Amino acid sequence: MDIDWSLGFQPSFSKACSRCHARKVKCDQRVPRCTRCEKQGEDCNITEFVAYSYATVGSLQVQIRDLQAKLAIASQNAAPNQTTITVSEAQIAMPAAPPPPMRAGQAPWVGVGKEAEEVGFLAIGGRNRHSDDKYVGSATGSTFARIFFKQLNLVAPAMTGRYGDSLEQPPSERMASLPSQAVASFLLRQYIARVHTWWPVLQLPILRRTFRAIYEDHRKCGEADKFVVFIVLGLASSESQDHKEYQSLMDMNEPLAYFQTSLRFFKDFHDHPRDLFGIQAVILLTIWMLNSAAGSDCNDLWHLSRYIMSAAIEAGLHRHNTDWGFGAEELEIRNRTWWCAYNLERQAAIVTGRVLSIRDHAIHALMPVPLSFDALSGPEALVAPVYHKHTVRPFSLMIRLRQISGRILESIYIGRGPDGKALATSFQQICTMSDESRRDLTQWKQHLDEADLKPSREYSEMKIEYCILQLLLNRPSPTFMVPSSPMIATCSKAAASAIHQWSKIEARYGISAVCRCFRQLHAILLAGLAALYCDWQAMAMAREAGPTTSTRRHRHWNDTAACLDLLERGIPQLKLTGLNKYKDLLQAVRNKVYAESMAPPRTAITPQESFMGPESLDSMSVGSMGYDGGSSLLFAEDKGMETYLNQVTGFFDGGIMDMDEALNAWYGAVMEEMQPMQTGPYEQRE
Repeated sequence: MDIDWSLGFQPSFSKACSRCHARKVKCDQRVPRCTRCEKQGEDCNITEFVAYSYATVGSLQVQIRDLQAKLAIASQNAAPNQTTITVSEAQIAMPAAPPPPMRAGQAPWVGVGKEAEEVGFLAIGGRNRHSDDKYVGSATGSTFARIFFKQLNLVAPAMTGRYGDSLEQPPSERMASLPSQAVASFLLRQYIARVHTWWPVLQLPILRRTFRAIYEDHRKCGEADKFVVFIVLGLASSESQDHKEYQSLMDMNEPLAYFQTSLRFFKDFHDHPRDLFGIQAVILLTIWMLNSAAGSDCNDLWHLSRYIMSAAIEAGLHRHNTDWGFGAEELEIRNRTWWCAYNLERQAAIVTGRVLSIRDHAIHALMPVPLSFDALSGPEALVAPVYHKHTVRPFSLMIRLRQISGRILESIYIGRGPDGKALATSFQQICTMSDESRRDLTQWKQHLDEADLKPSREYSEMKIEYCILQLLLNRPSPTFMVPSSPMIATCSKAAASAIHQWSKIEARYGISAVCRCFRQLHAILLAGLAALYCDWQAMAMAREAGPTTSTRRHRHWNDTAACLDLLERGIPQLKLTGLNKYKDLLQAVRNKVYAESMAPPRTAITPQESFMGPESLDSMSVGSMGYDGGSSLLFAEDKGMETYLNQVTGFFDGGIMDMDEALNAWYGAVMEEMQPMQTGPYEQRE
């Protein structure tokens, strides 16, 4: 709380500030800044050398408590959609005000060049008390955006939008009462269908008994049981906001109120030893934060996921030792808890671009298997048909996908020095690892198609996660700042496929199913920018090839329009108008890419046609290096590497040199390493 020093709170004891003391001059000891330091425009630390009486501090504490009580009452009346884990609310790390307009002959806006700094502008997250920015790694897309925007010569006026004032709002202290049994039964079934399918961290028989016990006599239930009931109600309620049956039940509690109530009970046992249930409890809280619209939750997500992994490793959940003597059910719950923690950390790492806490070769936990406690009742089976039929199969598929995502982060999105070189890995090693990731993704997609999950919502959600990894692997990145033609083709197909799946889910389940949290907003923006990049590259190639390919220049016109529509209707779900700057940013890039012709192509592109196979990429000649099946390895043979290096050289010969320092450094590092290796073998063959 900032104190108004004009109220006359005078210190009982004071000494000269450090600056006056060092210069041996008299300090008038004025608080909060002495007169000499104020006149000289210097920093003053006089506040570190003053003390106040207990009576003064006590009176301030009384005022603070009174103000907090008034704030709580005002918060309940306003009912903001906030959580109270931290006071900070979401604010995207973007400039506080738009830059001045461009003038004739003026250089492009220098702010465009800052997106790839460690504290980045393209981080979809919240600020904290100490900084208006937050850490973001390269995987967030900031490097790609910076290079792309520079190539477009995107200027400041095109990026203006509704920045708004501070996004902080008072914290909420709303609590929930126990709902009717009809509401609780509905939400328990929804929890199994929408949460337990992906995060099977609780045993269903125990969960059912806990729900029955709290309605029979809640006084016999402990704090842990009450926490489980309310966090399950909160997670299920947040997934059911657009469900017609749930709306007809007229639940008087909001998801946030359920969550706040669960936190109240969590505080009563959170400082206990980090046992299995303690880890499961934090996992449930983190799942809430993963789908939360509060910026403070987005900020805390990675830290909590790291804590969970540390506690799980300490408990030995990542290991399997037959001498430990666990029963089948206990061992299975330990394994599932581990893999939930594993998936959480890797999903948070994808959103934030952070590093991982454990490598796959150090994990010996068994994969989840179906057991008798997975059986559902008749009503539960009707609501959760996928879990009823496949139990942990979708969960196992997601584990495998998260393993691939971790390898992509550790190979493609790695630190590089000022000279553009990776510190401990050669470019050829990275190419080999990227080929392995492509092969792994191809095999995973085959397993998904063989799992008989179509046409479920779960299939669409896994397809979206698969497409996001394809974008991360093939879009411009710190390792491949200039993607090859097959990589661009893969990006194009992945972006169109993800947008199509979002549209399908939204049409059936409502906008809250696809855009109600920062994680989903980040993914939609990622796909939209990648689609625009592919169209921009296609139009550049079309201009070089002549008018024969002009009808394919707006391949993603409808896709990017769908992205903007999702953002237009999804951002109000987050209740933060400041996020409109991201919709405005995507609109500005779209206008720039399609500036030559704002009309759609003459031949309308249906949603089915937007799924492009390599045979349909007229403007991007994939040639022998396709991206499907066994030909997905782009760098496995010398010919593939030679073709890629020739394309990169042609890219820089086309006038891109000196556009960006990092791009120049990357080009120099790649050519320095690869040219001798490419010329040597050819000379020996000749």
